Amino acid sequence: MAKFNIVKAGKAQKTTYIKALIYGESGAGKSFLAATAPKPLILLTEINGQASIMHSNPDADILHITSSDMLAEVLKDIDENPNDYKQYDTIVIDSITEMQRLIKDKLTANGRSPMSLPLWGKLANNMRALIRRIRGMKKNVVCIALLETSVDEENGQRHHKPAFEGKKTSGEIAQFFNWVGFLYPTIEEVNKKQLTVRNLMVEGPQRVMCKPTYPLTGTIKNPNIQQIFQQILSPSK
Repeated sequence: MAKFNIVKAGKAQKTTYIKALIYGESGAGKSFLAATAPKPLILLTEINGQASIMHSNPDADILHITSSDMLAEVLKDIDENPNDYKQYDTIVIDSITEMQRLIKDKLTANGRSPMSLPLWGKLANNMRALIRRIRGMKKNVVCIALLETSVDEENGQRHHKPAFEGKKTSGEIAQFFNWVGFLYPTIEEVNKKQLTVRNLMVEGPQRVMCKPTYPLTGTIKNPNIQQIFQQILSPSK
């Protein structure tokens, strides 16, 4: 028994890394929210998100990712040279939906080759490898995805999930994260003024893909990632 490193769950907080997936419509505030993570390095493919990041956290560092090979190289470098990235507590990937598109572009030579069945299989395998690498990183990671909405023809209900190509991809990817949140804005009256409130749903109806992690449950109004991390990593009393 002594050869195994068994620790008390409440004493393992310093070595626990949170992996989060946030998705929502364009303009919902995903980049703004992700930039509130503690000491973030933001791997950015969505250039339009830079303005939101600047207003949310002017001290955040941004690295523009232009290809799937560049992303793989950066993630590998973070793993192999941790001292070069010790100033960062969180890696933000904005967005993982676009990351999948970059992988697809590489497989199809930027659209010059059609997506065949073998290529779809390669795309799925490459995405699994990417998510496993993210899960294994010794950093907190926040991934952003766009929203995919479908309508149930029988009852007209709208179903929401992260936008990825491949029918099973969203469900497969979600299992690799500690929590999955759907971010959406609402207009609410606060002190007799109409204000936009950002809502992060981590636990909701079955038609909305989300995933809570205790004590993070329900819907959080105007969320802050640093506060959420502190909440999760604080041992229950």
